[in-house]
Amino acid sequence: MRRRLAAAAAVFGFGICGQAAMAMELVSPQSLKRDWLDGRAVTTVGPRGGKSELTFRNDGTLVRTGGRAGAAGEGSWRLDDEGFCMTLGQAKRESCYVAIRGEGGAIRVMRRTGAFVWTR
Repeated sequence: MRRRLAAAAAVFGFGICGQAAMAMELVSPQSLKRDWLDGRAVTTVGPRGGKSELTFRNDGTLVRTGGRAGAAGEGSWRLDDEGFCMTLGQAKRESCYVAIRGEGGAIRVMRRTGAFVWTR
């Protein structure tokens, strides 16, 4: 798992290497559900600075508000072995994410195309 985190850090441009990458902590799916996917709104900032809010409901549905025009919508989410997956709006396929604990209580949520920072 540490190797995977180090590789993710390099791929997603955290600007860290070696020891620092190994110190990062992957947030478990259970912790994500308890602390973030709990029905309260999460503020998210994308790789290009776009902001929106996501609300992950306990029934496996989600709502996105804000962001660029036409980006608001509803979808579904589920936990998987390493994080969570979601389908939002008109997406034809599911996107899966992992989360790494960040500074000040934030987490860095990553998928292949970039990282988002969540705060409350």
